[in-house]
Amino acid sequence: MITVAIPYFESDSGKREILNRCVRSLKGQDNIFILAGKQASLPLAWNICLELAFGMGSDFVILSNDDIELDKGTLDMLCDEDAIVSPTVNNGVYKIFHAHIFSYPKKIYEKIGKFDERFEIYWADTDLAKRFVDAGIDVRINEAVNVKHPEGARTLKHYHGTTEFSDEMRFKEKWGRTWFDPVRGK
Repeated sequence: MITVAIPYFESDSGKREILNRCVRSLKGQDNIFILAGKQASLPLAWNICLELAFGMGSDFVILSNDDIELDKGTLDMLCDEDAIVSPTVNNGVYKIFHAHIFSYPKKIYEKIGKFDERFEIYWADTDLAKRFVDAGIDVRINEAVNVKHPEGARTLKHYHGTTEFSDEMRFKEKWGRTWFDPVRGK
């Protein structure tokens, strides 16, 4: 079973229509749930989604931002039990792994686990990607699937209580550097 899990926080009045476009673009997908409400951190919201979806018996969780619109391919094309697979974003590959949207197989989740909740917003996805690569897990893009990501961090501009710098320093303390390339594993 594939479940699409979408953490959602209505930070402004336009956000609900953005979520509606996201859900409409997923037509034909049977299992979609939306975690509504502001959580203490974005990694916590992602983790709640993962726990609920895998707890419902999902084999794969497609974890998606609420401002993503599927525009080419189908989400099942992201499902490979031995890999973390993301689509292209806005018809391009600008980052091999980003938590905008990706497929997380239960088999890998049981090995790697959740997002590190010590991060508030930024760098949690990079931290997870580093853990994937360090464990020898294939992290890749399926270019046959594309999503539009038109809103560009709309929630983040309304979020107060963290800065990219503090999460970047948290990543540096944990890994000894402030960058990571999942393709090269460095």
